[in-house]
Amino acid sequence: MKNQISTILVVAGLSLSVGTTTALAQVAPPPKPATTPTGAEQKATPQTAPAQQTTAVNQPQKPKRVNTAGDIPNVAHPPLAVKGEDGRIVRLRMLPDILALRSNPLVGPGSIDAIMPIIYGRRARFEMLTINNIDLYWELTAGALESLTLGDLTRMNEIAEMVKPLVGKTTLSEELTNRGILSRVQGKFNQKIVSDYKKAIGDEIQVLDGDDSLDEYLKFILSDSFHESRLAYRALLAELVTQVDEVVEKSGTKSSAVQSLLSYQSPLKDTKAETRVQLDAFDKVFRTLSVDDAISVLDAMRQMRTNPYISPLIRRIVVLREGKSIMKNFDLEIKKRGKVVKTTRGKD
Repeated sequence: MKNQISTILVVAGLSLSVGTTTALAQVAPPPKPATTPTGAEQKATPQTAPAQQTTAVNQPQKPKRVNTAGDIPNVAHPPLAVKGEDGRIVRLRMLPDILALRSNPLVGPGSIDAIMPIIYGRRARFEMLTINNIDLYWELTAGALESLTLGDLTRMNEIAEMVKPLVGKTTLSEELTNRGILSRVQGKFNQKIVSDYKKAIGDEIQVLDGDDSLDEYLKFILSDSFHESRLAYRALLAELVTQVDEVVEKSGTKSSAVQSLLSYQSPLKDTKAETRVQLDAFDKVFRTLSVDDAISVLDAMRQMRTNPYISPLIRRIVVLREGKSIMKNFDLEIKKRGKVVKTTRGKD
């Protein structure tokens, strides 16, 4: 299925951003018999000879060694793909990469102080991306994706161009790895957890959506690609709804549409479900603003913060969970031409 969509995207002349093509690659097709890796896959995951197994009964076991080129330890961990009451996999509202840190047995609380600045920085970037392209965001989330079909190549091209400004260059897991906050093994493990979740959804779509599976699969890929922009937008509304009067005064906007927001000012509801209903209603009214007014209001609100680049709604992440045991004693082998040239202790 993935190959079919990839072919159609190329035929349509789509030039998707890195984040979107990453999402496409992460959602693997349904399980197939094992095949010989392609040249690209062989380069991405160097082949190494299997380690010889010892048979000495009383010989102490050494810490599991993994290769920094991409191998990850085979350690049990809770998956992100969980079925809901309707029998289908629950689509995560939070960013899967953050939830994966909680599931990841290689990541402990010792990494959080270094991770949090990256999360604040990414949220600030996605806030600005979303505010500056709010007209595109509104259109994408007002039915444009739902009506998309693989048979309409012209519309596919239009949607892809709309999505591109709202997509990051890397995923959170990739950025944490690139910056050295997660080791390559920790980062690869986190990416695998996220990839497994998206693959499970792809598999489910093909099984349950029948003739519409290709269309639904494409919608999932494109929607998932700007997940962080969606989270940033909803958080901005949650921050705004509690202080509409002050923000409107700060922005200096006088339109009737902006003034209509004042009647929706209220504290956030007590439960997540109630808050979603509250924000849905507020969002409906907020979308009646002109693009310029919406940008002015949200920019004014950000400037009112103690630090414009730090969202007050971001909470310190918790990577511990019940029953989680942090795998600390794993060694990382760096190999060159098949020989170990350096061994370092894994982080956390």
